[in-house]
Amino acid sequence: MKPRSLLLPIQIASALLALGLGAVTSAHAQSAPLPPALRAAVMSGNSQQIAQAIAVLSGGNPAQAAALASSVVSAAERLVATNPRAAVAVAQAAVQAIQSNGVQSAAPTQIQSVLTTAARIFVNPQVTQADPAGAAALATATVQASTATNNPALTAQIATQATTTAESILASNPSAAVQVASAAVNAVNSTSVTSASPSAALQVATTASRIIANPSAQAASPSVVGQIASAVATVAATPAVYQTSPSAAIAVMSNAYAAASSSPVSATGPSALVSVTQTLTQAQASNGLNASNSSNSAQIAAILKPSPQGQAGPNTQPTANPDSSTNQQNTQNQQNNSNPTNNSGTPTVDPTQSTSPAGPR
Repeated sequence: MKPRSLLLPIQIASALLALGLGAVTSAHAQSAPLPPALRAAVMSGNSQQIAQAIAVLSGGNPAQAAALASSVVSAAERLVATNPRAAVAVAQAAVQAIQSNGVQSAAPTQIQSVLTTAARIFVNPQVTQADPAGAAALATATVQASTATNNPALTAQIATQATTTAESILASNPSAAVQVASAAVNAVNSTSVTSASPSAALQVATTASRIIANPSAQAASPSVVGQIASAVATVAATPAVYQTSPSAAIAVMSNAYAAASSSPVSATGPSALVSVTQTLTQAQASNGLNASNSSNSAQIAAILKPSPQGQAGPNTQPTANPDSSTNQQNTQNQQNNSNPTNNSGTPTVDPTQSTSPAGPR
């Protein structure tokens, strides 16, 4: 039991915080006790009540809102071990509270703290196993919030963790996995991110390409899979990204083409296959990519026109796609007359030799 002389200062500090008085630093916000109303909302696990409590207690002060959100997401992380579903709901409210432009600009340090903590929550195996849909929703929201920070390295880090989460829930919830992968790929498919964090961008594209090469993902969300295929091909063909690991980039292109040419995706329309084929054709002729990898042109040719005897299948480790080679060959019959880059040289790409670049975590 604390001495009575220490109780009064603690009670006063709690009361001041409950009234929303004074600025709170990020470190103090993470260690300070929650105001009673906010603590009650957190204990309820109701994200709407938490968001309302933050709005009332902050009194319109964006820095105070960010500090309270930082305290809330720290509380959420402490809930992971005992109540992962509640942890997700609480973290979701914290991320929601920082998404206004005023908060983003007023407290960048607290914003980064909220996002990195939320990412640790959604990537945690206890969370993905207990609440895969909730983990997916939190991952998507966190990635989207990160893009507003104008911090490409942070965006790349969050997107990398998001695709890890997406792949971990692919078997149990393929539709949610595809949605998370889409948000992550869209986040890194920008010049600022590919320039600042090319290795992380390639890691995101690599993981996302494995997801979309999986038949369950193609069946669950074929149109979104097509969009991801187009985006990951673009990311992999970016010179700064490609040169970090040409073998991994080629594997991404192979998976993108396999996904775009799969029956479920093709049934939604030709746009994905047209886009991926155009990107790969340009990459095949790129002087920059050919300088980084002397086999670039031949390897892309093998993707666009695999040989019937030894087709270059997608790099689906750790997920498999046994139908992709057949889909590639069937689609190529429609492409041969219109694609002047196809040729008879078909050196085999061995995607098992690719290595994913080490990304930030």
